[in-house]
Amino acid sequence: MKTLTISTMRVLLGSIICFLTTVNARTAIMPPPWADPSTNPCATQPRGWQLLYWPADGKCYKIFQIGDPCPETMELGPAAGSGTIAECRCPPGTAQSPRDALCHQIFTKASCSKGQFFAPVADVSNKSSTKQRWGVCREPEICNEQGEIYWPRDGKCYPKLSRGPCPRGELLVVGEDGLATCSCSMSDELGRYHWVGNGGGCHEHYTKGPCSEPGELFLPGGTCGCNPQLPHYHEPSGMCYQLGGVGPCPQGHHFMVTMDVRSSQEDIVRAKCVCKSGHVLYKDGFCYRLHTRGPCENGYMLINSTTCIPVPCKRGRLYFPQEKTCYKIGTKGPCPNGQIVLYDYNVRPSLDGISYNGVCGCTNIMRDAGKCLKNESDDCESTPGMVRIKKTCYKLYTQGPCPAGEWLVAQRTPRNSQLWRESRPKARCECRPGYKRIQSSSETLEELDSNNLISLNLRCQPPTVRLAKFLNDNIKSIMI
Repeated sequence: MKTLTISTMRVLLGSIICFLTTVNARTAIMPPPWADPSTNPCATQPRGWQLLYWPADGKCYKIFQIGDPCPETMELGPAAGSGTIAECRCPPGTAQSPRDALCHQIFTKASCSKGQFFAPVADVSNKSSTKQRWGVCREPEICNEQGEIYWPRDGKCYPKLSRGPCPRGELLVVGEDGLATCSCSMSDELGRYHWVGNGGGCHEHYTKGPCSEPGELFLPGGTCGCNPQLPHYHEPSGMCYQLGGVGPCPQGHHFMVTMDVRSSQEDIVRAKCVCKSGHVLYKDGFCYRLHTRGPCENGYMLINSTTCIPVPCKRGRLYFPQEKTCYKIGTKGPCPNGQIVLYDYNVRPSLDGISYNGVCGCTNIMRDAGKCLKNESDDCESTPGMVRIKKTCYKLYTQGPCPAGEWLVAQRTPRNSQLWRESRPKARCECRPGYKRIQSSSETLEELDSNNLISLNLRCQPPTVRLAKFLNDNIKSIMI
């Protein structure tokens, strides 16, 4: 089945509108403005509802077509606000570059230098009736955490070789143009991830991946399984669940490793169900987001694990708990210079309900004008599954600052030793399950420990590398 282009979909939509209008004139659906012969001379021609009049040469042209009579890469469409006057503009998903006056796909390299992306510019003047979209070349923002990649479409950072914003079966990597891209292949750094034909795809280790059995995760070596030694193991059910997901948890929880979690076995760290960030545990056993209705009656909001109060804010205002005051959206309020009162975009109304909580932040327009200051507040230490190392916040059981083949694990703390707990680092690097540390004959373990993390790179080898080494070392005996 062929994929419909945006232009084709628009023409089909116009056909449906005209058909419904002809069949039943009593319906509320009205024909498009350019189908009126009194304002569009082309409307009297066969299939005139698909044509627009171009005054420059007095001819009729098909609506939404790219090119003639418009410049290259631009499409013909009705002018914004009129619906009958034809104009040339960039198709959806593109913007015009002042460099070459051509329309380019936004959030791609386009005509920019390597490592830059083409970004749309917000129209703040509102003086132009055409509202032409313009774009400029920008540098990707620098991610705070090592091993993360900036994704221009949503302005967020995601761990490299994770699924991130990618569709199922693809992982996030840096493309040849120096920008983040979603890909899957059997070569380069993606080669160690599972890949099969017919859409099998690449999958991040320790996630559900391609596994179909409940309680199994995709493990190094391309297998599906569950190991009691993994932090992902849930003892009551005997199954493994992806960290950070809902897993076996009730509403408002997620399955995470916290720094103080210990199972009955001293040397094994286990994930458990904890309230999501910004949520509190209520007496019914569920976690609810603060400053939403939660378990409260209509017209009330939850302010702590036991208390509901009437919503204190009028329409258009948001609540700031520290000041116990409501401030109008878009004003400075209690925010530092360079920031304004905004909605808390971490809240998902479909899951959490409407939030009355206000946050300080910047809009895209403020960023474009260079008037935005980053919020310096940092809740790394208070977030389950996160740890701070050298002023940088990392997520446990990801590569973090560790070399390839290793991940950042919670430091196992002996029982009844508060002094040891306070003085000992909270996390360390160790080989991922399925990987094995290979000690070079020229280096002792003590020498390796005295060097920095980079010196340990490639010391943890995956099962496929060890198998290849075994075959290479024993090829003669095998052939005999």
